[in-house]
Amino acid sequence: MSNSKVTFTHILKIIFLCGLVVMVNFAYVTSFFAIFGSEMENVESGVNNYDAYIALVPIISLSSFILADFLQMARFFRKKNVEIIADSIKFSFIQTLITLSAKDLTELRAFPRSVILLSFIVLMIYIFMWQMICMAISRKVFETGSLVIIGSNVTTMNQVKEKISPSLKSVDLDFSRLVRYSDKRAVRAVIRSNVEIFICPDVPEDVKSDIILACAKYNTVVYVVPQFYEISLYKSKIIYLNDLMVMLMDRMGLTFEQRMFKRILDLIMSIFALVVTSPIMLLSALLIKIEDGGPVFFKQERLTINNKPYYIYKLRTMRVDAEAMTGAVISGKNDPRVTKIGRFLRRSKIDELPQFMNVLMGEMSVVGPRSERPEFVADFEKKIPGYSQRFAVKAGITGLAQVSGNYDTTAQDKLRYDLLYIKNYSILQDIKIIFLTVRAIFTPHLYNQSFEQNRETVVSTDAQLHRTVSSDG
Repeated sequence: MSNSKVTFTHILKIIFLCGLVVMVNFAYVTSFFAIFGSEMENVESGVNNYDAYIALVPIISLSSFILADFLQMARFFRKKNVEIIADSIKFSFIQTLITLSAKDLTELRAFPRSVILLSFIVLMIYIFMWQMICMAISRKVFETGSLVIIGSNVTTMNQVKEKISPSLKSVDLDFSRLVRYSDKRAVRAVIRSNVEIFICPDVPEDVKSDIILACAKYNTVVYVVPQFYEISLYKSKIIYLNDLMVMLMDRMGLTFEQRMFKRILDLIMSIFALVVTSPIMLLSALLIKIEDGGPVFFKQERLTINNKPYYIYKLRTMRVDAEAMTGAVISGKNDPRVTKIGRFLRRSKIDELPQFMNVLMGEMSVVGPRSERPEFVADFEKKIPGYSQRFAVKAGITGLAQVSGNYDTTAQDKLRYDLLYIKNYSILQDIKIIFLTVRAIFTPHLYNQSFEQNRETVVSTDAQLHRTVSSDG
């Protein structure tokens, strides 16, 4: 398929970029008007207040057009609101630096810094509004896509369908049908049709490779659940050994500088959080004590960086004898072990607040892979390849897996998020996850499965392990 002709999509992209340039200039005009009002001339100096801005209009316009295109802001395909917010902040920050640099290089002192500072805030608002308008138009113009799931059997494909269905509406997709990968004629037909394809994790690697190559040939959108080694290759450096192209898979973990800056952020965040939330923790502790008279805090052994054991602290949300009859079971919705006040503490995440003491002591980080119990870790390391790599960094109070999933998201899916977080680590990513955590507090969907389903899974897993050990013995 040729990409040389101008399509309706290309026209919309140009309209968006041109409109964005208008929004940028309108933001500067708004800022000038807010500072100087309608007076065009400064009475004291006799200089036109807007001359400096007018002189920089070509630089501002050209730089904003190029920057927006570089950040791919005109691409609204499968874009979420949080990405639009991030793009608006990123664009406004960089554009403000460009304007400030251009002002200093051209020595236009009549372009005051107060206007530039105000324009940064106005820019974020205008750019966000323009993106939201264009995304709404894009969703009206383009039809909702159809998704075909390709897998090995109906059971697996239905499980995938059930898992991803809640998210399809948010990305303008409707489920179409299920196709077995063994039905080659049906697979070829859906690849050539105007649909999008989701490849289940159980599709063999060679078949998956063939499907992806065919999708690339026919410009078909395809969704792939990455294997753990593929996440390790994310953003890998490409080097050339003679004429051989090689992807360099670096060591997992943080550099000395990253660890140093992360520790500074942890200290600032933990001290601030403990000071601000101490009244909330005090009130919660009182309510826990009133409800059943048991201990306020819950202490449990967990593992952090390099599988080092430590004790995590939380406000108690379960009965004192919670695991006396059940053993170690992942919590789920309607868990009978959770107390009345415990349900509120879990939903509001208040029960997590004492962990800032663990952060202060250097045992945890504010952001990182969720800490796990030693017995669960031993089990996961046997079953899930690459699970031990998540201990390349400290355990966190929150993390990418927590803001992207639920309490009972599978260990395999959590590991994908954890490895991606480690591979893609940055201070900015930590700050983004912290903001997403605040948003997640107000999200009511904490669980995918009930307590009984989680319990059945654990019992089934234990029985399978027992059979395996017995056969090995």
